[in-house]
Amino acid sequence: MIRKILIANRGEIAVRVMRACREMGISSVAVYSEADKDALFVKYADEAYPIGPAPAGQSYLDIAKMMETARRCGADAIHPGYGFLAENPLFAAACESEGIKFIGPSSRVLALVGDKIAARREMENTGIPVVPGTNECISDFDHAKRVAGEIGYPVIIKPSGGGGGI
Repeated sequence: MIRKILIANRGEIAVRVMRACREMGISSVAVYSEADKDALFVKYADEAYPIGPAPAGQSYLDIAKMMETARRCGADAIHPGYGFLAENPLFAAACESEGIKFIGPSSRVLALVGDKIAARREMENTGIPVVPGTNECISDFDHAKRVAGEIGYPVIIKPSGGGGGI
């Protein structure tokens, strides 16, 4: 039974998760950077803890600070929201090793889907249909033209390792 959730995010997504927690009778914990100390999500949470300066790399992306805060407040679970640490397999693994429920995919699944080629191969191996494409990295323009000719147009070219939200 989850009694307390740390929301490892800020802004509107944090408020939405906190609202859901309230509806379910679960305590919510906000973490905030110095820049967000007066933000609505900080005031809306049942508890709130500072995690560092404004740059996200020194606050919202700092796994060690998130885990230390989760231990300190006694969180049973962590909800990552979206962006920041939501798709980071190292964050999910840190939660798993601490015995804190990560509300999202396992670290294994996050690591797999972080590599689109490996994820595509896994889907094919399990019999899940995938759109026509390739299971190899495209190395140059001529290679891209050859593969596009084989699968047919139109094509979408995506980075195999994600796009960093871009």
